[in-house]
Amino acid sequence: MTHPRAIISASVGRDGKNRFVDVRAIQNLINHHLPPALNPLKEDGLCGPRTVKAIEEVERLYIRQSPPDGRLNPHGPTLGALNTAAPARRRNTAAVTPTAPPRPERIARVTPSSAGARGTIPAERRPNPSATVAVAPAGSQITAPGITPPAIAAAQATQRRWNVPASITLAQYVQESSAGRHMPPGSNNPFGMKARRGQASVTARTREETRNGGSVYIKAPFRKFESINQAFDAHAELLATGRAYALARQHVNDPDAYADALTHHYATDSHYGRELKKVMRRHNLYQYDVQ
Repeated sequence: MTHPRAIISASVGRDGKNRFVDVRAIQNLINHHLPPALNPLKEDGLCGPRTVKAIEEVERLYIRQSPPDGRLNPHGPTLGALNTAAPARRRNTAAVTPTAPPRPERIARVTPSSAGARGTIPAERRPNPSATVAVAPAGSQITAPGITPPAIAAAQATQRRWNVPASITLAQYVQESSAGRHMPPGSNNPFGMKARRGQASVTARTREETRNGGSVYIKAPFRKFESINQAFDAHAELLATGRAYALARQHVNDPDAYADALTHHYATDSHYGRELKKVMRRHNLYQYDVQ
C-alpha cells in the first residue's frame, strides 16, 4: 500500500496561510488517515470549518495534543506523524481504524443551569413544519457520550427546522443533564430550560454564578414538558428566536463561536461556552452537524 506524504510551504488550518496547493495536499493526506468519526474531506483546496475540525481530530489522535489548535505547520509534529503513519484501512469510502484511538473520558454530572431565563420569544424565524423530531425512548441502546442515535436524529431535525447546530444541541444535552440522566424530577427537560410565567413547571435546586464569580444555590422553576421530544423542539425554538441568543445566531456555521455566544445568556456560568466546546471536541459532535 502506498504511504502518501505531504510537503507544504506554509501553515494550513485555523489562522494559517492556507495556500490552495497546501490545503489540498493536507485534505488528501487526512483522507488517507481519516479518523472513524469523520467523513472524507472535499479536496478543493479551501480551508473551511470541516477541514479545521479534521485537523483538530488528527492532532488528538496522532500526537495527543490537548487542546488541539486546528493548524498544521510545515515542520510540525502532526504533519510528521501523518507522513510516517500507515494509511487507514477503508471500508467503502470511509476510514475505519485510526493509528491511535482516543482515550475514553467521563462526563461530569451537572446540575440544571439558568437556561432560557432571559428575554422573550419574538417570532423572528418561521420553522419548517415538515421537519420532524425523534428522540430515544427509555431503554434504547446508549452510545458515547450517553447519546442515542434517535437523539442525534432529533438534534439534526431541529437544525433543519430551526437552524441550531446539532453539535450545540447535543453538547447542551450532555452538559445540562448528562444526556437526560439528571433532569429536574418530572420535567422531561434535559436542557435545563427555565420556566416563564404561565408555563408548566417543576421546582428544582440549581447553582447560579454571582457577578463576583461565586456560587449560590437557589430553587427555581424549570419548564415541564409532556415528552423529551417536545423539549428538543422547544429548546431549538428558544435559541432560534430568543432575543438573548441573537449573537449566537450569527454563528450558525461556527459551533465554537456559537457556544461562546451562549455564555452569560443560556447560563450564568462564565465558563459555559468553554465547557460546551470541551464536550463537542471530546466526542467530535461536529460530525453530526447537517451540512
